[in-house]
Parts: sequence; structure tokens; C-alpha cells
Amino acid sequence: MKIVSTTRSPNYTELEIPVEFVVLHYTAGSLQRTLEIFMDRAREVSSHLVIDTDGVVYEVVPCLDGRPRRAWHAGKSRLAIGSGAGARTIEAFNDRSVGIELVNINGNVFPYTEEQYVSLFSVIERLKGLYPALGSPESVVGHEQIAGFRGKCDPGRCFDWARLFAVCYPNQGAPQREAICGWELAESVRGMLGAAGVVWEAESGRVRVPAGLDESLFNRLSALCEASLSADRG
Repeated sequence: MKIVSTTRSPNYTELEIPVEFVVLHYTAGSLQRTLEIFMDRAREVSSHLVIDTDGVVYEVVPCLDGRPRRAWHAGKSRLAIGSGAGARTIEAFNDRSVGIELVNINGNVFPYTEEQYVSLFSVIERLKGLYPALGSPESVVGHEQIAGFRGKCDPGRCFDWARLFAVCYPNQGAPQREAICGWELAESVRGMLGAAGVVWEAESGRVRVPAGLDESLFNRLSALCEASLSADRG
């Protein structure tokens, strides 16, 4: 696993946080576009790590040194855990989690690459060694589990949660991680991307984007999905 730590986002808080969770996202754009956004102070957004389609890991906000800073990836967030008398709601995930972005135009439409899974599993193992609270499979969640009420729908329908839990948490069970983006909405997005000439090549496992296509299309489609799903959930 190759780790690049030379690209640092200015968008984080110099506050060392306790790490109780890992939150998975997809980028809705290319690696270059994602890093440009994370380097832009005006956007006020970042994650700790970005994993490109070739498996290279970019540490954008420090977390692999055992002194994790507070990245700005989760936004308004909450998660109900436990049941009965032990039930509680956890909020403010920026204050308690490592955010990992997987480069993918839309994880409800396109699969993740084998290289991304291999690096992600290695990253999670490394984080588990640094932060004991990550020893439970319940500690790995998607953005959609903690912010689905805002329409956030990543890492999406195409992410293989069962494989993650089987590799990183063998014999510990697989918590339910249900995608909130329905089949019809995902197919609608697939159709719009196809009309723009974006295709997934099954042989290589890569997504081919026509030269010159404005990447803001991917962000707009993600925003449309979020608006639709947010409305559905009130």
C-alpha cells in the first residue's frame, strides 16, 4: 500500500480527537478534482484519507501518526446505537471519526476497484492498531448511516460491506449497512451519466470519462440525489 502524505488540506482543526469510528464516503469526482476541493479554503471541507482507484492512499489530514486532527467530512450527523435501556444517539462525527474518501464518480452506480478494497482493508487494519475503539465492526459506517437524513448516500449501493466485515472483522458479525439510494434513482443517474458518455469498463474495472467533460456534472448529480433522498426522509 502506497501512502502519500505530501498533500495537506488547510481545512481541518488543530484539535486532536478521539477516534471511535471510521466514516466512508465517495468523492463524486476524480482524484485531482477531489484534492483541488480539499485544498480550497473557501470550501471548508476535507477528509483524512483519499483512496484512488489504483489503491494509492493520500493522507490529506493527519491521522496515521496516532495523533488524529479534526477533519471536516461528516457535517451534521447522528447515529442511534444500542437498544432498550442502553440505547443512545451519537452526534458530531467530525469530533470522533476518521473520514475516508474512495475515488468514485457515484458509488450507487459504479463498483469500486479491487485496488481500492485492498488498500482500504489495509488502512482499517492500521487504524485499528492505533485506535482501540475501532476493534468492533460497529465502528465502521458510511456517510449514509450517519447523515442519510440529509440525503447523503455514500459509499452507496455498489460498496461491498459484507466483504469489508469478513476481511477486517472476521467472526465478529456484519452490522446492517443498508444503502439509502433506491434502485430506480440509481438507474436514473446511470442513464444520465451514460448519456454524457461515461461508461464502466468491466474488463479493467475502471470508469471511462470523455475528454473535456465538465466534472461539475458529477457533483450536480450527487446533489440532485441528496435533495431527492432528503425530501423522501423529511
